[in-house]
Amino acid sequence: MKTLFTSIGREFKLIFRNGISIFMVAAPAILALVFILVFGAVNETTLQLAVDDSVSAAEQAKLERIADVERFDDAARMEARIRATDAVVGVRMVQGEAQVVFEGNEGESFISGTSELVGMALSAPETLPAYQSVPVAVKGGMAYNLSMIGMLLMSLFIGGATVGLSIVDERESGAIRAVAVSPMRFSGFIASKLLPALLLGLVGISAAALIIGKASLLPQYLLLAVASALVSGMMTFAIGAFAGNQVAAIGVLKLLIPIGMILPISAVFVSEQWQFFYYILPMYWQYRAINAILTNTSAFWPTLLTLLVSIPWFMASVWHFAKKVKFRMGR
Repeated sequence: MKTLFTSIGREFKLIFRNGISIFMVAAPAILALVFILVFGAVNETTLQLAVDDSVSAAEQAKLERIADVERFDDAARMEARIRATDAVVGVRMVQGEAQVVFEGNEGESFISGTSELVGMALSAPETLPAYQSVPVAVKGGMAYNLSMIGMLLMSLFIGGATVGLSIVDERESGAIRAVAVSPMRFSGFIASKLLPALLLGLVGISAAALIIGKASLLPQYLLLAVASALVSGMMTFAIGAFAGNQVAAIGVLKLLIPIGMILPISAVFVSEQWQFFYYILPMYWQYRAINAILTNTSAFWPTLLTLLVSIPWFMASVWHFAKKVKFRMGR
């Protein structure tokens, strides 16, 4: 166990010593920021209000009929909440009149519409029907949907690719030969690569989900990342097997990126009756799982199939890698 943790620590040292690997680790966050710049942050359609202690319980009850309301003890805390990254509007009472407080970067139509809605809610009779927030599966434009799915797929892909580059470093420096003849078991070597790839995948998908405003879906994405561990491992050992140096590794990545991302997304253009051709690809099931999560449908089967379908691919890539570097698998 100590040897395993030592190997994992050495793995992260190799990763953060390589400029390309550092960029790849940061790629999910960078892509998520680019996504926001192009499409805007993904927010819930429910209006969110923050009120301070100047708003009475009766007035808060009226506001809760048209929005989700958070209450704060004083104006300073309410204003701090308004300045947070999500779209929250403040309401306070000054000499019997309602003041609607905005962060200042909202659009004119949002400001006027929200102000009018708050005014109507506060002046409405007690019998105003309460609102109910009902989630629906909203489909945006194709460019929006495919860009989000592609970004999340890339977040899952990055971990395996990054650790794969560190294996190429070891092959290029000759360090892999020392590992191959060391007392370390082959299973321990696999774990020392698989666990960092999994951790990087978890970090990548978490960063992307949080930045684009999908924090509520994070548990499902994390479960998918765990189920994708062998997909990451497949990428890791495929790069390690087919690339003996960094130049060759870039060439392998140019091949794997279309297979890992573009090919599964292409299923959206294929009729459902012909999609069985994709079933042997674990990345296809990653795509199906992400799409299910985004559309509020069950992602159980796509997530499970991501794990099951990846097993033979992972075993094949490990076998080929062991053969390439002359690592005895039975040890």
